[in-house]
This record gives sequence, structure tokens and C-alpha cells, in this order.
Amino acid sequence: MAQRPGSGLMMAGAMIAFAGFCIVLVKVFNVPDYGVLVVVGIGMFGLGLIRRFTSKDQRGDR
Repeated sequence: MAQRPGSGLMMAGAMIAFAGFCIVLVKVFNVPDYGVLVVVGIGMFGLGLIRRFTSKDQRGDR
């Protein structure tokens, strides 16, 4: 199954934006470093779920 054009670029942009969000959490809101790991883990899991449920192949096996 071919990927949709630009989907890899959009995912890379989402990861960079999420990394920036984590930097803001640490610098502005004084979130401890271990809190960022939890936020990153939950965010990556969420992005994975979004990708899985928005792909055309709903069975999960590509």
C-alpha cells in the first residue's frame, strides 16, 4: 500500500511541534524533566493511535 503524499512530512512536522511544546512546558511552566518524558510518551502513543485510525487499512496489518 502506497503512502499518501506528504504524510511523512506532516508526521515529522507534528513531532517537531510536539518537541517545541515540551520545551515550553519545561521553560515556562517549570515542569520537571521526568514529567516531560511522560508527556512525550503519551503524545507519541496518541500520534500512533491517530495514524492507525486515520489510515485506509483499518485491519492494522499493512
